[in-house]
Amino acid sequence: MNLTDLLTAHKESFKEKFIEALAKKNSMTADEVRVDFKSFIEQFAGEKYNEVSQVVKRINEIEIPVFLNIRRDRMREDKCKICEGNEPNILEIKEKYGNRIEIFEVIEDRPEGLLYQIIFYEEAEEKKLPLTAIINRGELIKFWAGKTVDAAVYERYINKYLAKS
Repeated sequence: MNLTDLLTAHKESFKEKFIEALAKKNSMTADEVRVDFKSFIEQFAGEKYNEVSQVVKRINEIEIPVFLNIRRDRMREDKCKICEGNEPNILEIKEKYGNRIEIFEVIEDRPEGLLYQIIFYEEAEEKKLPLTAIINRGELIKFWAGKTVDAAVYERYINKYLAKS
């Protein structure tokens, strides 16, 4: 799964839902909304996806495997117990692989946190943090959401892609 393709699909899905909402609110057809509000829709979607698009671009440009960690801000009072519980596994990966991989952290309640919904595209009532993923040259290799993952599991995927580079 290509990260850019996931971003594009998510953005298009958002625009379609937005068009439907505008059509309903203004008693118009979706086609009328697409024509009459085209520039507004593009501007609104562009603003909503600007930050996350920059993050995806940066991740795609990285030549080594990326270990992505989307988590709750450490400074919040309502700590994410699973995020905190997974931290030692991430630190172990960081210590073991150093500069052979890129650790990329995103805070879920910032604009770039939209990356969570882009990657975890399944319709789920409750999406839990953290979301960790292995990405290689823009390809989403594997991701995990809402659970701690042993460092050895991460290593299997990281080693596979380090061997290819």
